[in-house]
Amino acid sequence: MKGIELPINVLIIVAVAIIVLIALVAMFYPNFRNSSITVNSDIYKNTACQIMIDRGCEPDAKSIRIEGFDADKDGQQDDGTDWTFGTATTTNCGTTSGNDNLASLCECYYSIKAPSACKALCGC
Repeated sequence: MKGIELPINVLIIVAVAIIVLIALVAMFYPNFRNSSITVNSDIYKNTACQIMIDRGCEPDAKSIRIEGFDADKDGQQDDGTDWTFGTATTTNCGTTSGNDNLASLCECYYSIKAPSACKALCGC
C-alpha cells in the first residue's frame, strides 16, 4: 500500500498546481486584454494629437482622420466629419457606423463630450 501513496500524492499536488495556474491566468487575462486596448487607443490619440498640434491646434477634431483607427469596429476606415459630440452610443462606437477621426476617438475611448475638451486632451 505504501508504494501506491506516492503517485497518488503527486497526482493530487500536480492537479492542485494546474488549477491554481489556470485561476491565475483567468484572473489576469481580462486585464491584459484591456491593457492592449488602452495602449492602442493611446497610440491613435498621440498620432492624431500630433497632427492637431502640427496644425497649430486650429483644426476641428472631426477633421483629423486617424489612419488604422476603427471606432465602430466594422473593419473599414470610415472617412467623414459629421461626428456630433454627445451622441456616442454602442451603435456608433461599437458595431455599425461612425467616423474614424479624433472626435470619435475622444468620445468613444476617453468619454469626452465636447470639442474643446478633445483639444485639451491633446494639450491645446
